[in-house]
Amino acid sequence: MKLPLGNSLRARLLFFLLAAVLVAALVQGVIAYRSTLQQTDQIFDAQLVSTATSLTAGDGLLSATPMPAIDAAPADDLIIQIWTASGARLFKSRTGKLLPDPVVLGFSDVRVDASTYRVYAVATPFQVTQVAQDMKVRRDTARALALRTVGPIAAAAPLLMLVVWLVVGASLRPLRRTRAELAARQPEALDPVGESGLPDEILPLVRELNLLLDRTRRAFDLQKRFVGDAAHELRSPLAALRLQMQALQRPVDTEAHGVALQRLGSGIERASRLIEQLLSMARHDAAADALPAQRLDLGDVARQAIADVLPEANARGMDIGMDGAPQAWVRGNGDALALLLRNLLDNAIKYTPPGGRIDVVLASMPGGARLLVDDSGPGVPEAERERVFDRFYRLANHDEVGSGLGLSIVRAIAERHGATVRLDQAPELGGLRVEVDFPASS
Repeated sequence: MKLPLGNSLRARLLFFLLAAVLVAALVQGVIAYRSTLQQTDQIFDAQLVSTATSLTAGDGLLSATPMPAIDAAPADDLIIQIWTASGARLFKSRTGKLLPDPVVLGFSDVRVDASTYRVYAVATPFQVTQVAQDMKVRRDTARALALRTVGPIAAAAPLLMLVVWLVVGASLRPLRRTRAELAARQPEALDPVGESGLPDEILPLVRELNLLLDRTRRAFDLQKRFVGDAAHELRSPLAALRLQMQALQRPVDTEAHGVALQRLGSGIERASRLIEQLLSMARHDAAADALPAQRLDLGDVARQAIADVLPEANARGMDIGMDGAPQAWVRGNGDALALLLRNLLDNAIKYTPPGGRIDVVLASMPGGARLLVDDSGPGVPEAERERVFDRFYRLANHDEVGSGLGLSIVRAIAERHGATVRLDQAPELGGLRVEVDFPASS
């Protein structure tokens, strides 16, 4: 059955706790009431026995022992009758009420007119004593005693409910504070939510919320950086394309027209490559925290990357070879590692003169795997081998136009896989050597 409480935690807690207090008070009251009635019946029965015993002599007729005073029931409420052994009535109480003559020894309930009496009879060789009491008197007295017992319980129940109400309100106050803090925030505020004073049951939820806010903040930072980088880097090629288009619109000779077309094609190619690398960088940055890692063969990744860039290398008359171990197992994301190797090969193809050579070498070692990419190009001066990993940094003495993002993407992907990237001079080809060392796959 669905309760009309909505999804309010406070309403549910108050409803069930207050209901539990109320039910417990009722059950305790019923038990106390019935227990008091039972005990009162036992006390009154003991009183009847005591009265009958005090009126019976052990060796003679009616005892002169006075009737004891009983607080629970006055003497007028008792009906006393005494008979001789032959059945002659010796005594009856002043109430004038007579019980039926048939006497049942011990306890019995007798119905007279509209009243029920609790009767106790005891016999000796000389007399029979019968003491009776109206059940209404006993019920009224017992009820009064029982109500006095239940009274404190009934008085304590509202106080306990008030305590429950206050405790629930105080316990949920940190939640209301957290809700108010979040409600007062601006949309761009992604600072962590305060964790002080939160109960242990809510603290993990708030910590997960803070982790989500941190991931969202980093995603926004990446987005802002991507927009800034794209705006900064696309401004120049787009301006150049606009100028080249304007040059084509002016009446020029055939030779100048061909040069303008060639420059326009180069500008479009540069802009396309820049956009492709910017998008690759953005996709990798966005998915960097959730890269699915699996054990894979770096040789398969290298062969696929070589197949992707082979048409461009063939167009420039370059020779791309692969040597070393046939397999090198690493743990990582296949798409990200393929992007890493394609960027290395793209850089090598771009900066190596036509007819040059590029070698890809794999080595499997006990401590991991090593990937080498050597080319016969001009290489990178030792003083600038660290700076070329910065985004949008380009060597000034190179004629090729690039975006300066290739090696930056390579290092970012390597760091995500726990690998290190180092630049050196290729010992055989004389150009640049890029060395990537991967940790063990297990």
